[in-house]
Amino acid sequence: MSTEQATKLMTVTAAQDLTVADCLYHAVSLAGTIVGSTSRVAGILRMKASSGQQASVVYEGLTKAMAGATVTTLGFPLTVTASGWLIACASGNYSVGRALAAAASGDLIPVMINVENIPAWPGVA
Repeated sequence: MSTEQATKLMTVTAAQDLTVADCLYHAVSLAGTIVGSTSRVAGILRMKASSGQQASVVYEGLTKAMAGATVTTLGFPLTVTASGWLIACASGNYSVGRALAAAASGDLIPVMINVENIPAWPGVA
């Protein structure tokens, strides 16, 4: 079942080709590139865009994202990998949201994203 929830969106100008399948639902930066660091994340790419076009990015709310590793605990904090995928957050890493379903690497999963204030996760679930 698919549901629509309130999300906060913004657009960024794509600085690379974000039309390939490997880009959709990955973390992107304000510069319009797939991001490899939590500290640079602007949100999750929602709609594909060619270089120079506007890309729609979810920075707060419920969306889908690509899991870069197994996530076994519902609600577990997530962080960004070097390739823009989301993985379970380790103690001391920065969290960009929470998993709303368990997932295996490569799964498209529902997540609750909030990159407005990215706190370091203290390691307690």
